[in-house]
Amino acid sequence: MQGEPLPFVSVALLTADSTYIQGATSDVDGFFQIKTTDACCILRFSYIGYRTKYIDVNGSEIGTIQMEEDQAMLSEIVVKGQMPKTKLTGNSMITTIQGTILGQSGTAKEMLAKVPGMTLKGEDLEVLGKGTPIFYINGRKMRDKDELKRLRSEEIQSVEVITNPGAEYDATISAVVRIKTVRREGVGFGFDLMTANNQDLAFGFSDPSSTLNLRYRHNNLDLFGMVNYWTWDSPNDLHITQSTFLQADEGIRNILQDSHARNDWHGEGLNYNLGFNWQINDKHSLGARVESHNQFNTYNDMWVDTENNLTGRDLSHQDGHTHYPYNWQSNAYYNGQVGKLNIDLNVDFVTDKENDDDQTDVILPEARTMQQNSHTWSRLWATKLVLSYPVWKGQLQAGTEMSFVKRQSSSSITNYPLPSTDTDVKENNVAAFVAYNANLEKFGTVSAGLRYEHVGFDYIDNLDAENNMTRYQDEFFPSVTWSKQFGPIQTSLSYTMKTVRPRYSSLNDRIYYLNSYTLNQGDSKLKNAIMQEVSINARWKWINLFAAYERRDNTITQVPMVYNNEGVMLMKQANLSDPVRNLAIFLSANPTWGVYSPSWTIGGQKFWNTMTFDDPRSATGKTDVVFTKPIFFFDLNNTFRFKHSWQLVKNDALCLRASISDVFQRSVQDMAHDCGFFYTVQKTRSRSHRLDISIRYTFNAQKSKYKGTGAGKAERERMSNSN
Repeated sequence: MQGEPLPFVSVALLTADSTYIQGATSDVDGFFQIKTTDACCILRFSYIGYRTKYIDVNGSEIGTIQMEEDQAMLSEIVVKGQMPKTKLTGNSMITTIQGTILGQSGTAKEMLAKVPGMTLKGEDLEVLGKGTPIFYINGRKMRDKDELKRLRSEEIQSVEVITNPGAEYDATISAVVRIKTVRREGVGFGFDLMTANNQDLAFGFSDPSSTLNLRYRHNNLDLFGMVNYWTWDSPNDLHITQSTFLQADEGIRNILQDSHARNDWHGEGLNYNLGFNWQINDKHSLGARVESHNQFNTYNDMWVDTENNLTGRDLSHQDGHTHYPYNWQSNAYYNGQVGKLNIDLNVDFVTDKENDDDQTDVILPEARTMQQNSHTWSRLWATKLVLSYPVWKGQLQAGTEMSFVKRQSSSSITNYPLPSTDTDVKENNVAAFVAYNANLEKFGTVSAGLRYEHVGFDYIDNLDAENNMTRYQDEFFPSVTWSKQFGPIQTSLSYTMKTVRPRYSSLNDRIYYLNSYTLNQGDSKLKNAIMQEVSINARWKWINLFAAYERRDNTITQVPMVYNNEGVMLMKQANLSDPVRNLAIFLSANPTWGVYSPSWTIGGQKFWNTMTFDDPRSATGKTDVVFTKPIFFFDLNNTFRFKHSWQLVKNDALCLRASISDVFQRSVQDMAHDCGFFYTVQKTRSRSHRLDISIRYTFNAQKSKYKGTGAGKAERERMSNSN
């Protein structure tokens, strides 16, 4: 497309007599950098399908280079297959999407599952060996994960997967995915409208959705807005077989339970946003954005049927309703350049309120009704300032990030012996960071950074002042990455230190009722986990190898505990006393052979960890359980793209798509847990056998110039009540 930045353009620096000095390749934004001491040189630009261009260089800035299509050359090209181009650059992998087979994948979520270094685990996207990442779209932090269902793969230019986020990012962030959409030029009014229906083929649920994006651009002012309506049904089946060993007068008592749970979650909501961007001039821009995520008619319907050797049968029905009075999020930003100094400033505000009303009817062994209510209110102020300045052979970056969080929560339950709770949590995080990226030419590229965080945490129990707690922490988090290309092989080696902070919902001593034999509780005294990792990344053509060794101290997990002598078990959040070590190795292949483009990933993880549990069967009353069994992973995605297509509207303005997921209905997860006094086998079947049909129309498409990146990203994630 005319005016579009060209990635992977070959740039060669030549002397006046055309002798080669050094070279570079443009990135996904069309930028490149070459360091030289020669006073007068020539730059040669070459790219398939474009005429080779030569530029005389007499200074440090050459401006924008316009490449011209070579019509004669293009007429001779025969494309047999389009392979996604992935380039390893330091601690990240950049994959070109536009013009490749991945650009025809459907939604952004479907496409991302096939990007090298990523996989789809259940309903969540993960970076291999790193877990759930933080997503950015055009530099903006993505707060609503369903946005990946609304964004289409045709709109995406490139995806960058960062496996070792540097000091610029919060110390809790272990992976980052940056999505850059296709740049579209234009002025005036534009919009796109998409409607879709997701049909559950197993249970017959019909989940329609519709999204309207509006844009208006005049001179240097860009206005935008969005309205999205959605519904979603998520049915799941869960089978649990468990044994609980208790000390009794007659000896050891084994309580056997065989449970079947059927859970149907229904949600319906309306999302909307409104914002502007003002491009003051080439060096200064500012903007603001406000959005709301409203959910209504949201409920959870669950039946639990348990056969046991105590009462014979335990049957209950739980009807839960969640109300969201409000959920507001806003961002304001300024991007500027003063001389060689680049300035990036973001200010964020988030506030939300959630009310949960759950009614549990126990039908067997004796009829009774329990009502459990909880209320949560959260508020976040955050700001982030990043300054960048060229120094020597690279870029020096320094800045600060601050977040101030306040959260209030309360709960109560009737007709069951659990205490009420009423707590306030305050946490202030002030961070400073410095990082330097340098191109050492034949020695490779080095990135190093250091982040300092001061965290103040206050826990106030309004019902029992003895539980009040204040805690301050000062921590440093270093990171370093070295990368170099050896012939056709791209490599990088990284070391990083991160922390894992518990969600705010876990920093609560409230006990949740799950069923007659299972309770759930957080812990206000949870410590942060500390994680250190060494990783290596290597790529050759379309094959990628990732390996990482990690040590994690104070690991946060859920530990089963005996609640009483009636067989009731408490699942409690806790820190592990011993470190957890983990070795992960993943090998990915993303070739294209004609119309066939597979995306294969194989790998595994091995843990070294020992946990001590209560066990009345042991002479000491304790049992050490060793977790060393490796976990193997296979992910085989296969895509076929046929040679013919049909275009009814100019520039693909109208798009109709249909897809089927979980064709063979094999979405099953089996887990076994040995916890000394407690042994369980759990089998979960997610109902994801669905037919998705969507249609989208775009009028005068334009790319938003919004450049806000957001602040306090990790705190927004922790404010969520979901696990």
